[in-house]
Amino acid sequence: MIDTLLRDVSPAVMLVGCCFLVFAMASCSEQPEQAEAPLTPPANSNQALLNALEGHTETIILGDSDGPQIVLTPEISARVLGAAIDGANDENLMWVDETVLDGSIWDTDPMFWNFGGLRTWTAPEDLFFVNAEKDADSWFVPKSLDPAPFETVSVSATEASFKADMDLPANIGKTYSITIARTIKLLTEPPADSGKLSSAIEYMGLEKIHSLTNRSDLVIGEDLPYICLWSLLQINPAGTTMVPVKEGVDPKWAYREYFNPLGDRLSIADNIISIKIDGKYRLKIGIRPEAAGEGLAYLRDNEDGTGILFIKEFPVDPEGIYVDKPWGKPSDYGDAIELYNDDGNMGGFTEIECHGPAQRLEKGASQSHTLTLHMFRGPLEELKAVASSVLGTDLSNAVYY
Repeated sequence: MIDTLLRDVSPAVMLVGCCFLVFAMASCSEQPEQAEAPLTPPANSNQALLNALEGHTETIILGDSDGPQIVLTPEISARVLGAAIDGANDENLMWVDETVLDGSIWDTDPMFWNFGGLRTWTAPEDLFFVNAEKDADSWFVPKSLDPAPFETVSVSATEASFKADMDLPANIGKTYSITIARTIKLLTEPPADSGKLSSAIEYMGLEKIHSLTNRSDLVIGEDLPYICLWSLLQINPAGTTMVPVKEGVDPKWAYREYFNPLGDRLSIADNIISIKIDGKYRLKIGIRPEAAGEGLAYLRDNEDGTGILFIKEFPVDPEGIYVDKPWGKPSDYGDAIELYNDDGNMGGFTEIECHGPAQRLEKGASQSHTLTLHMFRGPLEELKAVASSVLGTDLSNAVYY
């Protein structure tokens, strides 16, 4: 019966039927188009940081999503909290406390100060951060300083400026009425003195200019003790911090220890002070201004033949007034450079710190300090050569941990 029917159907009708069958089968096999699930950014990336901050605080991004990029937080002391060489999903080269990334920091009361990144404080520490007895157990961070909200003054694609009026209590029973301003500029071209870089080296940098203005009728440096600008950069261990000491200066005279003895964590070779950095032992040293050059380097070892080189450059006045010193200890000078290695109790970071010289400030007068932070990524041996070129000091024989 079926054979008879098929013989009676014309070839044209059979062709139309086959086409309809194929179309129907194809239509049935097609599924509704699904939206792609969003990819989870790497845990230690600028994007992970931005996701963690979203809904909690304002962020400002300098740079591109696929190139050098900086994340700024105006309401959290105008910090540089993120810095990535290769866009939002690349590694954030700043240290950020884990409570920021898991969101628990927003539940702290008062707000926990230690977000991380690059920030500005005022020195001396034993005037603002401890009680009048200089008791180390009394250490705290003044809320009016950090995390203090800053006003955004201007923003462009590569530069942002901020300012904040502060009334900063000192442990001498007086208050400093000051304005702190800071401008952050993204750098995408390596410095000329880094030489010709191989294709294996990647770069990003930033320039920071910060200033302190006296708003009070009390003269700083006369009615009030001198104070100065203090720049602190928090980054991840482990590796080696190197401080070149001026030629003709005894490196053993150049530094002093603040907390625990460094022992074999500090080495000196060719006028280079090297310090082992691992975030597992609390230590701090200060470098006197007469001995300091105009920069220092931290080489982070990724333990795979590559690393990250941080170079911080800034002017040092060997005859300037520097005010920071170990708490409660007599001292006839202050340090221009300080290096800190945490033991894990505050998060396990390392800190590269520098100070600007203090000045006598009448009402309306200001003092400022400029620093440049260079960040290179690539093979360790090439990074050592870059550090030597930028700092103008041969680091080939320095001790590396």
